[in-house]
Amino acid sequence: MLSGKGENVNRFVVAITLVLLSVSCGFALDITLKSDVTVNSEQVTLADVATLQPVEKKLAKKRLARSPAPGRHIRLERVNIAHQLELAGIDAKSVRWHGARKVVVRRGARRLSAADLQNYIDAYLRREQRRFPGVEFKFVPQGNIKPFNLPAGALRVEVIPAVAALLGSRRFTLICRVNGRVVKNLSVSGKLQAVADVVVANRNLRRGQIISSADVTVTRLDISKLRDPLFELDAVLGKRVARALRRGQVVQGKNLDIPPLVQKGALVKIVASRGALLLTATGIARQDGRMGEVIRVTNIASRKTIVGRVTGRDRIEVEF
Repeated sequence: MLSGKGENVNRFVVAITLVLLSVSCGFALDITLKSDVTVNSEQVTLADVATLQPVEKKLAKKRLARSPAPGRHIRLERVNIAHQLELAGIDAKSVRWHGARKVVVRRGARRLSAADLQNYIDAYLRREQRRFPGVEFKFVPQGNIKPFNLPAGALRVEVIPAVAALLGSRRFTLICRVNGRVVKNLSVSGKLQAVADVVVANRNLRRGQIISSADVTVTRLDISKLRDPLFELDAVLGKRVARALRRGQVVQGKNLDIPPLVQKGALVKIVASRGALLLTATGIARQDGRMGEVIRVTNIASRKTIVGRVTGRDRIEVEF
C-alpha cells in the first residue's frame, strides 16, 4: 500500500519536473534591462541598455533609438524595446525579461562655460606672442556667453582671429572638434588689448624724408588698433617716409619706403665683366633704382643709353 503511494508521488514529481523543464526550455534568450545608463554615441543599442544571456553580438548591436542631445536624457520602456525586437524577427515567446521595466538613457557631455572659452583664447594669445616679442595681449569679451554642452570625447578647440595678422581683431571664432569631428562653431566678440614698445615720430616727418635717429623714439603704447607697427629702431632708420607722419604717431610699415641705392641723375659706376675680364665706366642714372632692379643708364664716354642691374650704391652691372 505504502509502496503504491510512493510510486504515485514519484510519478507526480517527475511529471512536474518535465513540465518545468519544457517551460524553461521554451526560452532561448534572457534579457536583463538596466535602470540607468550613460551613452556617448549617436545611437542607443540594445547592448547599451541591457545584458543578454547567452550573448548575441548581432542582436546586441540592434539600434533602439537616437541618443539624446549631450547632457540630456530619454526614457525607454521595456514594452517598446520588446516590440522593436519583434519587428526585427525575434519571437517574443523565446525571450525572458528581467530587471527594470524602463531605462533612463543619458548622453555623456562636456560642458563649456564663458571662462573655458576665455582660457582657450588666452592660450592662443600666449602662443602668438612668439610672433610679437615684447607685446602683452589681453582679450576682454563682451556680451553674455551662456554655458553649453558638447559630446563626450577628445576635445580640440581651434581659435581663429578675425584679422589674420591678429592685431586689430575684435572677434575670435572657436571651432570645437570632438574625436576629430566638428560639433560646434561660435564667435566671441570683445576688445583685444595689445601693449608694446613701438617706434613713434619725434616730430612731423614729410613724405620723401630719410629717417634719422633724431626723428624717432621708442614708446610703450596700446597698439591693438594698428595693423603693422614697427618695434625696433633698426627697422626705421635710413628708410624713406612714404606717407607723412605727425609728431607722436606710431610708425607702421605702410609709412615707410626703402630709398633707392641709385637716384635719377646721379653719377654711377658701370661694371661689365666676362670671365677674368673686367671693364668699368662712368654713367648717369636715368631713373631711380633699388637693389636688384634693372634701370636705364647713359655711358658718359660713348653717350649710349644701356640697361643694367643695381648691385650697390651708385653701382650698375651690365652684360656684354
